[in-house]
Amino acid sequence: MNDRILFNLLLISLSFCCCSAAVRTTKNEEIQKFTIQMIGYSPQKTDDYVAVSVEATPGYVVGFEPMAHADRVHHMLLYGCTMPASEQGFWRGMETCGWGGGSYILYAWARNAPNLVLPKDVAFSVGHEQDGIKYFVLQVHYAQPFAGEIHDFSGVTMHISQRKPMNLAAVMLFVSGTPIPPQLPAFQNNITCMFQSTTPIHPFAFRTHTHAMGRLVSAFFKHDGHWTKIGKRNPQWPQLFEAIPSKLTIGRGDQMSASCRFDSMDKNRTVNMGAMGVDEMCNFYMMFHYDAKLDNPYPQGAICAQDSPQLMKDYPVDGFELLPSRPELEHHAHQSKVPFGIVQEAIHETLGGVKLGQVAGLAFNNQKQLLVFHRAERVWDANTFDNYNILLEKSPIKDPVILVISYQGNQTKVEKKLGGGKFYLPHGIYVDKDDNVYTTDVGSHTVSKWRIEGNELKNVWTSGESMLPGPDEKHFCKPTGITRIGDQLYVTDGYCNSRVVVLDLNGKRIQQFGLPGEEAGQFNLPHDIVSDSAGRILVTDRENGRVQHMTTQAASHEDYVFMVPGRPIMGHESEGIAVFVGRSGTGLIEFAFGPATRGKREQMGPQFGQPHCLRVSPDGDTIFVGDIAEGKARLWQFKVQREESMTSMSSISIGWPSLPQADAKYNSFFVLLAIAILVLGAYCVRRRCRNLENGGSLFDKRGFKPLRTEETVGFISDGSESD
Repeated sequence: MNDRILFNLLLISLSFCCCSAAVRTTKNEEIQKFTIQMIGYSPQKTDDYVAVSVEATPGYVVGFEPMAHADRVHHMLLYGCTMPASEQGFWRGMETCGWGGGSYILYAWARNAPNLVLPKDVAFSVGHEQDGIKYFVLQVHYAQPFAGEIHDFSGVTMHISQRKPMNLAAVMLFVSGTPIPPQLPAFQNNITCMFQSTTPIHPFAFRTHTHAMGRLVSAFFKHDGHWTKIGKRNPQWPQLFEAIPSKLTIGRGDQMSASCRFDSMDKNRTVNMGAMGVDEMCNFYMMFHYDAKLDNPYPQGAICAQDSPQLMKDYPVDGFELLPSRPELEHHAHQSKVPFGIVQEAIHETLGGVKLGQVAGLAFNNQKQLLVFHRAERVWDANTFDNYNILLEKSPIKDPVILVISYQGNQTKVEKKLGGGKFYLPHGIYVDKDDNVYTTDVGSHTVSKWRIEGNELKNVWTSGESMLPGPDEKHFCKPTGITRIGDQLYVTDGYCNSRVVVLDLNGKRIQQFGLPGEEAGQFNLPHDIVSDSAGRILVTDRENGRVQHMTTQAASHEDYVFMVPGRPIMGHESEGIAVFVGRSGTGLIEFAFGPATRGKREQMGPQFGQPHCLRVSPDGDTIFVGDIAEGKARLWQFKVQREESMTSMSSISIGWPSLPQADAKYNSFFVLLAIAILVLGAYCVRRRCRNLENGGSLFDKRGFKPLRTEETVGFISDGSESD
């Protein structure tokens, strides 16, 4: 990657690397969320190891919330270090902690493992003089380079309490270096250590890790000649920290042993232990706690790497026997052999012989066809409206403004051309489950419902008084977006009124919510709105630079949010515009992508001009972006490259524990993007929404306040009248 691009991405992402926000979970305890993230990195080679560091905040870590996916990331390791391996904040290579100090594993993630919540009165001590952890270091292993222009922001959010617990947590790593001979259906790697500390330890969770050849990893300890199981797990399942159901105590003189079982039948050479994909690994992570009043049993970090065959002769048979197959877990944990990417597939300036005007809205119908809502020859500029928001051009657009297209790869076919003579200045479009079409027209200040009958667009009803804007219950003023939840329609009434209007399916008003302002539940130009199947809405609060997440009912969701700024960062125009993708409910960016460029963007072909709308296909495989740049109106098409469907894993319900959620009325997602157009795609992390009195909840914006810097204010507004 060009160093200049990487540097500017680093500027943008520094806020993400140590973003913290207070979240109250109980009356007596305040929990901080502290996130460490990658810097928008694009791996340069196979088995690319990189790391970032940030100064540790003092406290006690009680939970971990990963933000990554196995499509992009092979694994992540979070260390507590006395000193990082580099003073640069970001570095390439496998080094994590520096020499001359402590190195402590805090958390490990791979194969789409879920959140980890520590037991009550157990926590990792960090940031204190006595614990030796002055820095957090996040190591990320990328198995292969991405396809397309992808920048990764994977990371881990720690939940940190200020209350000292009764028990302190630590992790011991069992690791083997024994090579694996070829052509064996079962080969065992064994590890043994004797526990020498006078401070007893109590294992409470474990995690296993191998590469593709691993079939089982187990660990036991022996006390007074009796073996007790610590844990065993198939390493091809999600590599989570699994809870140990019984209370265990390991004391001085006890033997601790672990074993990895490998299948090398498909290998014709010896496979060494190592960090690369062609190598193997044999790791068992034992998370334990000890009495906080006693000495740390492993003050420099806990690792066991000894192979003592004579001590393993009576290792329990259960430690070698395979577990029953769990196809749903293996599917969820699958790591793609195809490089993940979002690849530019086409740039459409014409569709079926029709030259595109400003592409204002996009929607999919139930036949998986794309509806393109464009403005034909009409352009929104400084001369389009008078000072009272009255449209100066009183005649409708004569050409069809709705193009219904089918597509196969980068080939498109226009199935219908609709809407000629019916619209003044198109903006938002939505198709419901019954194939009703809903539109917003900022020129006529109306919201309409339509039916497609043959090649005709038939009006069902229109809400608002045509050509007359207003703030009351009978008028809209430049309405922008619309979506349906159940038997209600939600309209962002947008450029003047800064509110969301709720209609019934006959176009009659039920209620409205939102006022002008910057607080939670207030808007400064709500520009787009989408809904998911769980009855939740997300509103792009454009001039406040955020996405507000709202619900009218308790629901759980598994979604990604796609957002694109309408203009580049002021002073960094040559780097172009990227689409940002965040995990719903976290308020954090997880990765970004853009047009097909490598190196200096200004030398590598077409770039986004002024993105205005974005939608993802129902199968999650294609992303379309509408561009309204004057003289360069385009429809961008991107292909999601991976081995299997993004949506296929969302249907799996495994019942993992969740971290405590905020006892707060609002949460907000504050990302400082001028036009945060978004779409939902079913995906990985499950959250729980609360039933709120006014039906509104928001992503917590407090953690994103540091983004208000000189590097990001250009995302807010540049005063342009074209939208």
